[in-house]
Amino acid sequence: MELSYKQRVSKTIVYIILIALTALLQNTEGLFLEIGPARCFLLLPVCIIIGLGEDEKVAALLGLFGGMLWDLSSPAHMGYNAIFICIFCFISSSLVTYIIRDTFITSMIFSITAIFVYSILYWLFFIIFKNIKGAELSLFYFYLPSAIYTAILTPIVRICLLPIKKRLNKPAKINFSND
Repeated sequence: MELSYKQRVSKTIVYIILIALTALLQNTEGLFLEIGPARCFLLLPVCIIIGLGEDEKVAALLGLFGGMLWDLSSPAHMGYNAIFICIFCFISSSLVTYIIRDTFITSMIFSITAIFVYSILYWLFFIIFKNIKGAELSLFYFYLPSAIYTAILTPIVRICLLPIKKRLNKPAKINFSND
């Protein structure tokens, strides 16, 4: 059974609110625990896990929204987060829609892959290619620890989001009796 238009709209609104709250939690200093120099990139697993099981266009737009919220708080690289999360959400949603089932392992593989690819590409594009002196070591003291920290929290994110996704994806029951 398909969801009604009202259910699809309310589901999208709930997802947008969840992504906005995650962006607020991630991008506001002091709201989320930082372990040493490592920060948690919560928007990556949240957008990908929410996007899994959704239509590819919806997943891409949710990823684009999450990335744009992340880009709003970063002064140097406007658009990188939006493009990266949008593409990764689109690819993972497409694979789940047509090839793979949406399971715990699938969401962990997509999320953790996205986290490490994001960290390494960010380090290459915005640290190494700018020829910042001594920036090579930032991979080991900031980007990889942040990726590991985020990867460790990814199962907790999935466990928290799964009941919400299940609740929002239940179609309304239609009563055919004339009582």
